[in-house]
Amino acid sequence: MSSFRIGILSAVSAQIMWGLFPVYWNLLASVSPLEVLGHRNIWCAIFLSLLVISSTQRRSVVRSVFAQPKEILHHLFSSILIAGNWLVYIWAVVSDHVIDASLGYFLSPLVSVVLGYVVFAERPKFSQWCAVALATAGVVVMIISSGVVPWIGLALAATFGVYGMTRKKATTGPVNGLFIETLLLVPASAALLAWLAAENLLSYESQFGQTEILLALGGLITAIPLVLYAQGARALPLSLSGLLVYITPSIQFLIGWLFYREPISVSGWVGFSCIWAALVIYSFSIGRVKTRL
Repeated sequence: MSSFRIGILSAVSAQIMWGLFPVYWNLLASVSPLEVLGHRNIWCAIFLSLLVISSTQRRSVVRSVFAQPKEILHHLFSSILIAGNWLVYIWAVVSDHVIDASLGYFLSPLVSVVLGYVVFAERPKFSQWCAVALATAGVVVMIISSGVVPWIGLALAATFGVYGMTRKKATTGPVNGLFIETLLLVPASAALLAWLAAENLLSYESQFGQTEILLALGGLITAIPLVLYAQGARALPLSLSGLLVYITPSIQFLIGWLFYREPISVSGWVGFSCIWAALVIYSFSIGRVKTRL
């Protein structure tokens, strides 16, 4: 099998797994999102440590980061961003706001366009600015018609966009970067779980039942798609990788609409239509990828 085929298979598999996350986290709806996040951080750090330990190069990268206080602070900031993103996402899923969560990941590529212009002095194409304007119009329609700010989608888009910007400045790859981020979060996660236990709010018990297994595997299912995505990104053109990211929010939207029967108002459809049109414009702006499978 060619490297391109392996790349496509890996990248698409990662996006599908991320898209199906709402089904998994809904199995833990009875568990506090804070506890889910704490377990996800700790177990993800454990699973990723196995990948780091098995590679001399990865061990060297991690050691170099922890030898530089500036790099530690850089990764600490990105770890706080991704933890906030995870917490909002988990809460949205278990609170029957899957469609609102998908909105955030539809918007995040367009947020990246704005951040690229503001922070990196990039010069987006006119069509990309049109896409940003159209998506903004869609959000405004939702706010005016419903009278409610779609804070879940905006929070997810903002935290993920700024996280992507922060990771762009980092010297570590996706696997090493996530390992360092989750490792930095382990003390806070352990303290959080200890506090929940002291308040008798902890769902995790010493015996391994369904809840305990799902909480532990939460770290693994966080790590696996990241590794697949990293493998795919190395083998695929950047423009194609950029288009594939829409698989995840599309699956999430369909799950929320068709599986969990979350209601969508007329203004919601209008707003999403504007955002989808914006994504079509944005996709064409980054160019068509002509590759043979």
